Amino acid sequence: MNIRKKTFLFYAMLCMAAQMFAQGPNGSGTYYQPANGRKGQSLKTALYGVITKHTNVGYDGLWSCYHKTDRRADGKLWDMYSNTTNFVIGGSAQGHNYSKEGDGYNREHSMPKSWFNEGSPMKSDLVHVVPTDGYVNNRRSNYPFGETDGGTYKSNGGFSKVGTCTTSGYSGVVFEPNDEYKGDFARIYFYMATCYEDKIQGWSSPMLAGNKYPVYKDSAIQMLLRWAEEDPVSQKEIDRNNAAYELQGNRNPFVDYPGLEQYVWGNKKDVAFSYDNYDGTNPNPDPNPDPDPDPNPDPDPDPNPEEGAVTYKKITSTADLQTGTAYLIVCEDAKEGVPVAMGASDGDIRSVVAVDVKNGTITTVVNEEGKPRQMILGGSVGAYTFYDEKENVYLALTSDGNKIHYQSDASANNAKWTVTFSGENANIKSNAYSNRSIQYNISAPRFACYKPGQKPVMLYKKEVTTGISGTMTGGTLGKVCVYSLTGVLVRSNVDRANAFKGLPKGIYIIGKNKYVVR
Repeated sequence: MNIRKKTFLFYAMLCMAAQMFAQGPNGSGTYYQPANGRKGQSLKTALYGVITKHTNVGYDGLWSCYHKTDRRADGKLWDMYSNTTNFVIGGSAQGHNYSKEGDGYNREHSMPKSWFNEGSPMKSDLVHVVPTDGYVNNRRSNYPFGETDGGTYKSNGGFSKVGTCTTSGYSGVVFEPNDEYKGDFARIYFYMATCYEDKIQGWSSPMLAGNKYPVYKDSAIQMLLRWAEEDPVSQKEIDRNNAAYELQGNRNPFVDYPGLEQYVWGNKKDVAFSYDNYDGTNPNPDPNPDPDPDPNPDPDPDPNPEEGAVTYKKITSTADLQTGTAYLIVCEDAKEGVPVAMGASDGDIRSVVAVDVKNGTITTVVNEEGKPRQMILGGSVGAYTFYDEKENVYLALTSDGNKIHYQSDASANNAKWTVTFSGENANIKSNAYSNRSIQYNISAPRFACYKPGQKPVMLYKKEVTTGISGTMTGGTLGKVCVYSLTGVLVRSNVDRANAFKGLPKGIYIIGKNKYVVR
């Protein structure tokens, strides 16, 4: 074999090896490789070429598909229009006549079929035809998605709403899905704009612009982008996407690549897409990470706590709310019964970490990777603040959406919270948006600020010892640490000029000096 042939064979083998190790997310392998390196409109067209060819399961075939794509953990049907239904998949409720919510379920075209004149294969596309309560589906009619106060209709508990649009760009009647599924539907709409690029310019809807790109009117694009950001990809979507791929033979790239819509319509339109080295973050960190994959088969029945661990006790009364004291926000009714606490992995306030609760007590290290975030309570009754001492900012709800944000200004109303109790549950309600409170989403594990319907949270208060001897440290160069009179660290490594900003009245300590905040 001559040198030229040897060289060619070597590079051929090298390319084959590279392809073997280059893999997309969720087992997609090289499925998205044709879109590699594309940007903006070109990326959307390349993705169209990837996903447009798929099997038409048939309109009647959708019923059997739902056994695989839309089965909840308890075996019942997953309904994104109602939170009070409990349908047996394929049972008597399938396609049943309805006179009220909960009577039966049917096949809902999340993008109404009248928009595309019931054309094929859109009418039977499993990705966007989802099972929903028949009565709520009927009330939705063929209205576009939007945001409304629900003046025309609200489903049980106000979960879904119909009414006049309250956001700019459209003044007609809209259907608003629940916050919990707005991201799901936004990613379905991004899929439809991509999968049917060759057809969608001829469809008719108040949301559509009548072209191949950007497809949607600007007001609709901005709303869908916001919905996708505020309700990131959940495990439910990933599971449904994988199941749809098995049945229909194509995937939704906006589920496989969280934030991909920004590369097509948003702030990353000038960034090249890389299918196997994607610039994105995982929106679904493991809510129950195994802290010890190789446990000791003969553990110490009374092990010593981790070095630096702090003890927290569950509180159930407003009398136990004390400004200047640290708290953990915890959900004990988490997935598979493992209690979880608010974390901040990769900067996502909504991320969760497992905690060990014993007799209403948690002993843990805080403010480290894989550990809970400790929040310092500030403000006053009816206007409390929660200060993240690691990030030196306050929890805030800056818009009428799910996602909790950070804010440096404690005086703003959106950084203030009203805290009440119902039994062991703490109701931490936003003062800026009084219909929202901090809750835990069990189906897409994360803490966020929801309207009623998610899992409640509890507050755990840090146990403190009296006296301050030996606790005062000065912080890093140019920074100071602020302590309460009881020795509780209130702020860590902050600029001296901002040391007391936003703190309630009281006496604080920096170094060996006392300061009075009036």
